[in-house]
Amino acid sequence: MIAFLYFVSAVLYGLRIFTFVYGAARERSRFISKPLAKKIEPFVSIIVPARNEETRIRTCIESLAKSNYPIDKYEIVVVNDRSTDLTADVLQSLESDYTNLRIITLTESRTIKNLQGKPGALQSGIDNSKGEIILMTDADCTVEKEWVSTMVNQFSNPKVGLVPSYTLIKADTLFEQMQAVEWVMNHTMASAGVGIGQPLGCYGNNLGVRRSAFESVGGYADIRFSVTEDLALLQAIFAKGWEVRYVCSPLAVVTTLPCETLGEYILQHHRWLRGGVDLGWRAVVFVAFSASLWICIVATILNADYWLLPVILGIRVLGDFAVIAPVLTILKRKRQIGWALLAVGFLIVLELIMPISLLKKEVVWKGQIFR
Repeated sequence: MIAFLYFVSAVLYGLRIFTFVYGAARERSRFISKPLAKKIEPFVSIIVPARNEETRIRTCIESLAKSNYPIDKYEIVVVNDRSTDLTADVLQSLESDYTNLRIITLTESRTIKNLQGKPGALQSGIDNSKGEIILMTDADCTVEKEWVSTMVNQFSNPKVGLVPSYTLIKADTLFEQMQAVEWVMNHTMASAGVGIGQPLGCYGNNLGVRRSAFESVGGYADIRFSVTEDLALLQAIFAKGWEVRYVCSPLAVVTTLPCETLGEYILQHHRWLRGGVDLGWRAVVFVAFSASLWICIVATILNADYWLLPVILGIRVLGDFAVIAPVLTILKRKRQIGWALLAVGFLIVLELIMPISLLKKEVVWKGQIFR
């Protein structure tokens, strides 16, 4: 029996590493890095939902305005979603500085279930925009000056409907470094899913979608409401037969801020986990992959092979490190490689305790409660 448990855990862990290493590498190989012979410059709409972002929205808009994309070829559409702070005043002060900045103000809660929260803000922004390509980011983010052009380049293939890319964490403290490595790991696993044709996830603060693809799924109005609206859109686009390109390039990264407190971090991960339930059988397989470590640990304890514990943990740490190390190098975040080994241990503990939060069905986000 013990030997069987060792065998099962070894097979599951081997599949986990192979899936993520192979899938991510395959997806990276599809990235269009060089400018096309026939340059494409479709009109682009950048949608930025903002709810109580008075201290962050200015920096976000300033970074978007520094884009190397022709200024007459893109617009910045900020959706002020029922903010109760000074977000409106900050946006008003910026209007005269940026001719391609448009502000949409929402004052009432949405009654249509599918358009609650962020999906409704995004839908309003898209409805009031005119770009052939729609890029999305958040008010607490900054982008590289090549972000727009790099993301747009991936849409040169008319079959591509959705383009996610990596979001990196601005990290200084130990807690922030753990989050930074975790985000890279999550992105890499998500990109691996795209690489093998399985929609596992993406991040809505660094996402591009072709307008015709968005309209083909009926927009957020026709997509079942989810607290992870980015995953819901990814699944809908996949289901319609559109191709997806997950970009791994320092030119396409978005930088966001870390959770400041443990409480904020727990709420964030609770939302992610509740949304991840929509993965269905894929979630079950993912849990099985993650459970491989704990199966092996249980087998070790039952058989009193305690000397194997550090070996098992070491193999797990090195295996996950193998998944993210190439990405950290590509994204020019080599300084975080040193943190990666420690962070993987942090993530091992996290995957054991966070599923408990699934018992709570209510999700809190931006001062709103969703069920």
